[in-house]
Amino acid sequence: MKDLKPKFSRSLYALSIITFFNSCENDDNGLTNELSGKWNLIDVTCECAPVDFKMGEHVWNFDLTENEISVFNLQNEPLQILETGTYKFDLTDSTITIEDVAYDYHFEDETLFLADQPEVDGPLMEFVRDNDR
Repeated sequence: MKDLKPKFSRSLYALSIITFFNSCENDDNGLTNELSGKWNLIDVTCECAPVDFKMGEHVWNFDLTENEISVFNLQNEPLQILETGTYKFDLTDSTITIEDVAYDYHFEDETLFLADQPEVDGPLMEFVRDNDR
């Protein structure tokens, strides 16, 4: 009778590898869930005058269950992407469309980036999560 131990070990090893790689795949719901909550605008790169952003002055709150974003601007500064108010949005894997503008979005570490064609001087916005989310 043949020893089944090597065959069983190889099968278990192969199953472990497949499980590992499947768990490493991007979960779209995980990425969009990261977007949910309050974010502080901390920087905008564009062909515009530099602005010194302070935490809490420009807060965007993404509600993924209602597909709404609430924008709060403490001051009326010349560099305001959206006025204070609530807006509907459409979300895909890599874009969020607000007021007919499709922003590319991605995360780097704990930072959210929204971009509207920065290669032709559209804004590149940088946000950090609000600690009070």
